[in-house]
Amino acid sequence: MTPQWNDKASKLTGKIAGLRRVRRSRDFVMEQLGGGVGASAVSAGLAGMGGAAIAIATLDSTEKADFVEFTLDGQPVRGWFWRFPFDEGDDIELVAEHDGQAWIAYGARRPADALVAVYPHCFEGRRAHYASTFRFWGIVVGAVFLFMMCLDAIFAMFKGTFSLAGQLSAYAVYLAYGLPALVLVFGFLAWRGGRKTEGFARMAETIFAGFGWRDASSINLRKTSRALRREGDGRDYGTLYFRYQ
Repeated sequence: MTPQWNDKASKLTGKIAGLRRVRRSRDFVMEQLGGGVGASAVSAGLAGMGGAAIAIATLDSTEKADFVEFTLDGQPVRGWFWRFPFDEGDDIELVAEHDGQAWIAYGARRPADALVAVYPHCFEGRRAHYASTFRFWGIVVGAVFLFMMCLDAIFAMFKGTFSLAGQLSAYAVYLAYGLPALVLVFGFLAWRGGRKTEGFARMAETIFAGFGWRDASSINLRKTSRALRREGDGRDYGTLYFRYQ
């Protein structure tokens, strides 16, 4: 195993041995909203936890993820992954942090086919995170605005006051006052939502930088994976595990 230090985490390379992979439940999102996501937080949460302790800690969780334990060229490794598609004997690159007892893994990549596994929800950097967040809320704003205009036309028909000139006048008012109000309200909601889950994006950047990838803030693994799909990739590919070259 060859460690290469990169800020908070290290990049390790080696061969997987003694792989134990268990699908467990855990509420990663609520932990993040409570300020519990980050390299140090994950390391602290895993430190000293055996299999029984982890099972107890995850009884009330709401999301499935792979908890893995293995050795990388003799060094103990453990960590949580959305989906860990690698097998015994695979040569991988690993971004991890040592907690004094073992390496706590956050991201893994198999160079042979460029498959990437990451800690749950850590699939995009901050710039990509806010872009996708505002894009989603922009679609919501558009849908709400169209619904308002259609509803106005329907009410006008029921009242018997429908006319093209009247509707154009009403729509002009919506455009002048309603749309800016919607943009302000939903823009604020988008910003708040992005801030609440920014911890995942920050941790994703730590993983990407650990692998030595450029412009970590702009990387979106779901987007890159769509363009790099290969025949035989599983149903979870592009959603729970990815590819990056």
